[in-house]
Amino acid sequence: MRALPCSPASECVDTRMVPVDVSDQLGRIFSLQFPYTDDTLRDRCKALTRLHDWHKPGEWSCPTQPRASHRLRPVIARRGLQADAQSPSARTRHPRCGVLGTSLHVNQPIDAPSRLGFNCTIAVITALYGGYDTLHSYSRSFQARLGRQEREHGVHTCWFAFVDAASVPDLSASEIAQAKAAFNTTALDGGSWVQSGGWNLVMLPEGQMTATLPEHNQLRSRLPKMMAHCVLAHAKTMLYIDAKLHLSEPKSLWTMVEQLKPASLWTIQARGDGPGSAWVAPRHPYRSSVRDELVCLYLSGIISERAFAQLRAYHADGFPSELSEYAGGPGLVEGEWHARDLQAAESTALANEWFDEWWRWREHNTRDQISFIYAAWRMGFLPPQNQTQPRSSGLKGFAHFNPHLSVTAAVKSCDAQPE
Repeated sequence: MRALPCSPASECVDTRMVPVDVSDQLGRIFSLQFPYTDDTLRDRCKALTRLHDWHKPGEWSCPTQPRASHRLRPVIARRGLQADAQSPSARTRHPRCGVLGTSLHVNQPIDAPSRLGFNCTIAVITALYGGYDTLHSYSRSFQARLGRQEREHGVHTCWFAFVDAASVPDLSASEIAQAKAAFNTTALDGGSWVQSGGWNLVMLPEGQMTATLPEHNQLRSRLPKMMAHCVLAHAKTMLYIDAKLHLSEPKSLWTMVEQLKPASLWTIQARGDGPGSAWVAPRHPYRSSVRDELVCLYLSGIISERAFAQLRAYHADGFPSELSEYAGGPGLVEGEWHARDLQAAESTALANEWFDEWWRWREHNTRDQISFIYAAWRMGFLPPQNQTQPRSSGLKGFAHFNPHLSVTAAVKSCDAQPE
């Protein structure tokens, strides 16, 4: 029995804990959750798991992700979970991913249950390299609201930021070392992530694909944006958001992802069971054609005349770059976010084609919107033209839509900012 002084003493009284317990050790559980001693445990959750077999159905279980905060801390992964890369539920890595070499390769998928301690339904991806900005940290209150909404709908989100140390300056030397080591792990040791503000930090060694190029940080950030399916094997849905976007409320996330299906997101069906889209992205808020975008980028000094070689090649292929979608053309998307159905073969095919087309023109134009629209057009994935409805109804549908979200900052016409 021990008494600890209250603080401030004027507002509370001393309390005592009596060392009495029951067979289920509920007293010990309570004491670990509300310690009345000077003893400090680095991992109370680990101590709790020793008291009960959390693998046993119906038993008490301990949450394995700590409360996230602005301070960096490692994520404690559950050990022994079986649904990993070799489980029937895991998707096989696409052969096209091999072209990336070590630039986007992990040993055990980043969303493996053994890494996270749960089965992730929706993977949120961002990328930030070179320290030109700092990774946005989501508050405890944001994460608490997100957690409540996840429980209401029966889903789990997992958030991954592909970063280097310069973009997360608060990392200690030991945390940098742990973050760099986490990409290469085994199913047995779990491979915990270092976490910052709700993000699991993925620090990959820079491969030869981008290391020798002048704009290597900008090019490097495109790899997770386009090819994150190469490191995701369990999540059903992926949402990519630029590092510059900050979601003010969790509902913005649901608004984005729900555009993939006419039906409720929470009853995700197999691809052949009903209409829906393999991929969604917002319409550009100010420009409506690829040609207009390229001209504005040139006038803004973001690209040089060399980029027009890409446009000429597309014209030679019959691509109507001057037409908006309402005039029967391909239109234009804003590239700051997109959502995709990871279970749809069309989304993987489009991502691979997008990467190939962008990489083909990387020395002429490092921006990716034009190559994306061209790839979707060439593959026949664009929605029916001259439609005012914001959603495609085809199984192979690629949908533009322009939601009213607080996450999109207004950008004046021809005032594009470098990504």
